[in-house]
Amino acid sequence: MTEINQINQNKINFKGAAKMTKDTKPETVEEFANTAVKTLAERAEREVPQDGDFAPVSERYVNHDPKIYANEMLLQIVPLPQSLKNEPNYNKLRYLQAVVKSPVDQPARSILKCGTKKQILEILNENNFSQRVAAKFDELTDDLRMN
Repeated sequence: MTEINQINQNKINFKGAAKMTKDTKPETVEEFANTAVKTLAERAEREVPQDGDFAPVSERYVNHDPKIYANEMLLQIVPLPQSLKNEPNYNKLRYLQAVVKSPVDQPARSILKCGTKKQILEILNENNFSQRVAAKFDELTDDLRMN
């Protein structure tokens, strides 16, 4: 029988991705909104073009609090829908939106800003914007509960 060499000669780490610890995982909607706004602003700089089509850029929070009627919350930058293709500056405009999905995957959406990449970045970098996002998530959650 052939013996297997147990020495890792390539120095490759096979442990996989580091798991999110309790210290890094957001606990509340407010913490998620604060983290999502900062991260989305950084990602928008890299991933959202000045004009043309692009893949949606989003930050996602999976809710584990049974008191909140939502499975997940997303803060997204998305291109305008095809139905608005005749709008002037269609290729330059983007939506910044908040999305909350209910436990039965029914979404509630709110457009926070429609504008160019520069305008979206300006609003993401405002001081109190994360508080407004958290309030919008609460409002959308209440809307889902009412339906």
